[in-house]
Amino acid sequence: MANLIGSSLFTGAISGLNANYLLMLNGADGLTLDNILNPSNDTIRYTVNQTFRSYMMTNFNQIDMDGDGKIGINDVNNYVTKLKTQGMTYNELTQLCANGGSTMSSLLDTVLSNFNTIDTNHDGRVTQAEINAYRINEQIKDVKEKYPRINPTQMSMFYESRIQDTDSTSDKEDKVFG
Repeated sequence: MANLIGSSLFTGAISGLNANYLLMLNGADGLTLDNILNPSNDTIRYTVNQTFRSYMMTNFNQIDMDGDGKIGINDVNNYVTKLKTQGMTYNELTQLCANGGSTMSSLLDTVLSNFNTIDTNHDGRVTQAEINAYRINEQIKDVKEKYPRINPTQMSMFYESRIQDTDSTSDKEDKVFG
């Protein structure tokens, strides 16, 4: 199993969101839907991850929390806070983590493959805490498989006792081996 840490997955997704947002912003005071659909130059058009652009277009109204028609830095910060506290859906994870590295891909694959198991409250979102709890439970399972419980009935017992003979001053030794 991948080294599954919820905070690293969320950090990667949020870093990607911030990096792509800042790249697309390109010095403007906010990002409009037209800026996303028609980037101002080819560098932005070909540098920004296409999956991210699609995510921004689809979720524009959710991210533009103040409803002014532009996604400003405060909108992004508020949206990031929402993602951190409420968790991410399956689609949000796939779209926001699309350009992660190989470690991120392995982690993302594990979370996506086990999404319904990780989502313990069944709200359609996974949080950092749920991912971390899943990781711990998987580690516990691995330890139990690797080190099965020892059956006490299959153990030998060794003990020694000394019994003093009342008729003589010498000690008699009983050794019991089972």
